[in-house]
Amino acid sequence: MKNNNDKSRFTLDMTADLRTRLKIAAARRGITMRQYSLEAISRQLTRDDIQVKTSSGFNMEAINKAKALQDSIFGNRRLTDDSVDIIRQAREKRANQL
Repeated sequence: MKNNNDKSRFTLDMTADLRTRLKIAAARRGITMRQYSLEAISRQLTRDDIQVKTSSGFNMEAINKAKALQDSIFGNRRLTDDSVDIIRQAREKRANQL
């Protein structure tokens, strides 16, 4: 990470037992729980071969797959309303059914 602008906060809820285990593991290595967690996540992502494309180009195959999925779900229909309005309407409809 180059500077603070490259960081994003992520909150993780965990059991007290897991937090204790994390705290002990980090202390044994002489690092913070944050450092331990980031290293563990990074190692697992490497094992899972999860990589983020960092070049400025787009993966056209992925874009075409996304468009095909969108077409299979929506066909020629396009959502014209704001998604916030759609969610609000669905909640109101659900609340009125109760």
